[in-house]
Amino acid sequence: MMKGNELEKRANKANLKYRIDLKALILKVPTPIVMTKKGLVAEQSTVDYTGTITGGLSIAFDAKEVMSKTSFPLSNIKEHQLQYLQFTKKLGGITFFLIHFKAVYKDQAFITPISLVESYWDGAKRKSIPFTDFQDSWLCTIENYIDKVIDLKEELLK
Repeated sequence: MMKGNELEKRANKANLKYRIDLKALILKVPTPIVMTKKGLVAEQSTVDYTGTITGGLSIAFDAKEVMSKTSFPLSNIKEHQLQYLQFTKKLGGITFFLIHFKAVYKDQAFITPISLVESYWDGAKRKSIPFTDFQDSWLCTIENYIDKVIDLKEELLK
């Protein structure tokens, strides 16, 4: 099974509803593929989703799923993904990681500010973020994550 597949399907469904309800226009970014002598190869992309929410703010995020109950492995995040989100944030966009601990919450995920990832990414000795560092206030239902994003807007823009 592909990483993020179930979460992405559910996010795609929510994004379609947001578009119909004029709440947001959030699109899945396709992974670019090139033909090489070895066959089709996926190239480095940006993040899973980009778009605009009500009020005209840009949004960019990556969806991540893990089976762990105790931590989120930093190896699940590629450096170019974090850099893209950092750049979008510097331009005034809302950025985060939508992280789903599948073994803990079946229908909920965390709207995770990139600042949490950065705090472990830069020179940290740990290779993962402890589950206890994910705040309950970031938890949202996967099929309606945009309301939580709007609630957390100020925190995500910091």
